[in-house]
Amino acid sequence: MATQANSYELFHQIRDTLDQHYDRRERLIKLSRDITQQSKKLIFHLLRINATNRDRIFAEADKRHQDILALFTRAAPELQGSDRWRYAGNITGGLQEYIEALALWWFLRDRVLITIDDIEAQLNLVLPDPSQPRWVVLPSDYLLGVADVGGELMRHAISSLAKGDPNDALQICTFLQSLCGDFETLTGPGQREANKKLVVLRQCLAKVETACFQAQLQREEYGDKVDVTLWTEEESADAPHTSYG
Repeated sequence: MATQANSYELFHQIRDTLDQHYDRRERLIKLSRDITQQSKKLIFHLLRINATNRDRIFAEADKRHQDILALFTRAAPELQGSDRWRYAGNITGGLQEYIEALALWWFLRDRVLITIDDIEAQLNLVLPDPSQPRWVVLPSDYLLGVADVGGELMRHAISSLAKGDPNDALQICTFLQSLCGDFETLTGPGQREANKKLVVLRQCLAKVETACFQAQLQREEYGDKVDVTLWTEEESADAPHTSYG
């Protein structure tokens, strides 16, 4: 009887452990989806920037960013100790989308590539308990998130050309050339996700280079009063599609 009772107790412990595991996993998956959705909205908001609304766009971005950080604050208690690595895959989708949004923001504001330290600093700003373990961003999440910013910058470059701002598009082109070159050194056999990202990044770079080249040719021939909407719409239609929810 004692052995049977011990077996029942062990069974209940295993059941409770599994229930806790699946409940935590589901909570993190939901938070990741919410982070993804809010990050996409932040990206869409940032892409509305122009020469006259920069301050307003960035001020509103700060507010939206706080909402995203609140979601990460809710996720932090679920990812303490070894659980950070055990459940990393359940939050990685939202984290990479967030990194993409920050990468776009940093470039539009400062014309620089955000660093992994910058991202960790943003995430750790909102942790209520200073003694709480800090957020650690995996290099793979950083690289894959940053790689996705190519599509957003391509859209912004084409939009800038359509608005008659070739200098902005050329800055984006130079940045993407550097990003693509650096990313190529980190891909290779066995790097399936990184290789896929590099293919898309190269496509985005090629579209920006072509758009800048065509714009310059038309300006040489027709001057500044050239209608670039036809070819920019064509380039935009070929762009990788992002749903902002």
